[in-house]
Amino acid sequence: MEKVDYERLLNEHSWVCQRSLPMVVSPDFDGLLCAMLMTTYLDWQFRGFYDGRILALDSSATHIREFVFMDMEIYRPNVCSVGNHLLQWDSHTSLPNFNRTVNPNLLRGITAQEFQRKYPFGTSHLLLALFSHANVNLNLPRSRRMKAIMLYPDGTHRALLNDRSNVVDWLRWMSVKEVAQPVRTLFQSLAEMSLAEIVHGLEWLSEQLRSIGFTKKDDPCKFDPTNESDFQKARQLWLLFQQATDWQEPDLPQIKWVVHLDAYIAPLRAHLYRNILTQNPLSFALTSRARRQGLQYTLVPAAKLWLTD
Repeated sequence: MEKVDYERLLNEHSWVCQRSLPMVVSPDFDGLLCAMLMTTYLDWQFRGFYDGRILALDSSATHIREFVFMDMEIYRPNVCSVGNHLLQWDSHTSLPNFNRTVNPNLLRGITAQEFQRKYPFGTSHLLLALFSHANVNLNLPRSRRMKAIMLYPDGTHRALLNDRSNVVDWLRWMSVKEVAQPVRTLFQSLAEMSLAEIVHGLEWLSEQLRSIGFTKKDDPCKFDPTNESDFQKARQLWLLFQQATDWQEPDLPQIKWVVHLDAYIAPLRAHLYRNILTQNPLSFALTSRARRQGLQYTLVPAAKLWLTD
């Protein structure tokens, strides 16, 4: 696919732009930003978090098909999800259980054999592009703070600094010059940012994140929603987003129901990948070219299959 067919994509996954759907997001920077976009513009219900290790919700659930998962792809044919991870080993690998998943690498056929060509932005960027073609009325600030925030999801700034050719290639595939305002301006400003602008934006944002308590270099701001001190950092990050965007949203969901799952890390090797698929993983991702720890996946304990299968 030389360019994404937004009309076909939104027709096949019309739920993406439906209103008032219950959602679960990844507990990190990009996940919270996705949650804020969906609550602000489509009135989605923010119900909890999933990180491959735990499912943490504001109330009990009878099945995960009740929710749309954001920034985490769910390998179940009856569960809707949106994410940006690399998922496919090669072009011969069939992944039928992602039939209700929106993922740019799957749409474009990018596999582990082309790791350097994987999608360079966050899930939040993908949502903005989809919104612009679904006639969602967006009000995006054109401030430096907003641009700094959009530099951060999933290391977008690193891609801009280290591999602009891949960034430009994906912007062409996403037809950024043809998307509606104000998304077109945002993407173009990111693509054209100078080194000095990137550095200054990251300096401001890094200072904000350090004051919250996210201190690691290029920290994706992961947090444990079941840990009160960790969750307090998430609340402050949520507030930072509100202050930078002027989007006023309710507080984060209060976690009252937690399900523990079996999360693993494995070497990035073809036979291990194919073996994991036979075990019906709930989610998985090819996260690094490092052979020792490049494959992350989650299995559901037998006693909890009622929730996922």
